[in-house]
Amino acid sequence: MANLKLYFQEIHYLKTKPSWFLDSALNIIEFFYGIVINFKNLLYDFKILTEKKINANVICVGNLTTGGVGKTPTVMMLAKNNPDCCIISRGYGAKISNKNPVVIKDKNKIYFKDGTLCGDEVFQLAKNTPSNCMVIICSDRYKAGQLAVQKYGIKTIILDDGFSNRKLKKDKTILLIDSKMRFGNGHLLPKGPLREPQSAIKRADEIVIVNKMDEDIKSAISWAKMFKKPLKLNNMTPLKIYNMQTRAQIVPQGGAVAFCAIGQPEQFYNYARKFYKIEETISFEDHYKYCQYDVNHLIEIAKKYKVRTLLTTQKDEAKLINLTKDVKDFNFNVLELKNEIIDI
Repeated sequence: MANLKLYFQEIHYLKTKPSWFLDSALNIIEFFYGIVINFKNLLYDFKILTEKKINANVICVGNLTTGGVGKTPTVMMLAKNNPDCCIISRGYGAKISNKNPVVIKDKNKIYFKDGTLCGDEVFQLAKNTPSNCMVIICSDRYKAGQLAVQKYGIKTIILDDGFSNRKLKKDKTILLIDSKMRFGNGHLLPKGPLREPQSAIKRADEIVIVNKMDEDIKSAISWAKMFKKPLKLNNMTPLKIYNMQTRAQIVPQGGAVAFCAIGQPEQFYNYARKFYKIEETISFEDHYKYCQYDVNHLIEIAKKYKVRTLLTTQKDEAKLINLTKDVKDFNFNVLELKNEIIDI
């Protein structure tokens, strides 16, 4: 499954040409997928379906493409700037049911010890946001919003990955675009990475270009201007490296094995190479659920290269904390990024 996902990423973003048969099949599926998406949006545009309003300021952070753009760090930064807010996420990758609202974190505590049950991204949000920020998961964003407002008195809702979900009326919609990947090959799912046609950008109030060490960032900014929306730039740069087991900040040196289970793994590896001599990279599928075997296997790979450092992301840390707590002689380190959003 992981290899299949990586293969489709190559088709979507590296524009690898699939076989004639697969290309034909993808064209047919894309055609019908487009009909469904456009029909849904027309129902909302003509008010046949209506967006429900709640008594709170609703800020939506989303993207048009599949994973790896940088929504989670952006949501965390917004939460730090909006006291007493509630982050609402669908809870992708969670083992627990999200049919009804599940409080991951209220103003007093986090109710899960890691991201195994509740999902890696929401646990990362819970761990790295102020104590007065709530985190709730639910497939019905309106139901979750009502709970946050009526029971907890929340005044600001931040929707994590809520661009394509139109059930809840938004007061501000922020669309994130990866400066390097942009819209990939420009096709809808499954042939391309687009969840909706590019025309959906009209629903955005502003566009944020996410810069992950893009050497040609001026070109991305120039390209984004054609959408005629207010533009901002989010520079994502390394903040620090710390040890997962001890939380101590690390001065990086020597060799390491880098691994992750995120949407755009190569971007993380580019960061990692700035700090370590990366002996090998291991990519798991996005939202992969680690087990003890994986930790042991990663250690064996490190032994092969005679290194004691394994480097990963904060998103992966959420699922590895308990699996690595008793590891001796090997360091599971985490690269933390910082966000700086500026007007263009």
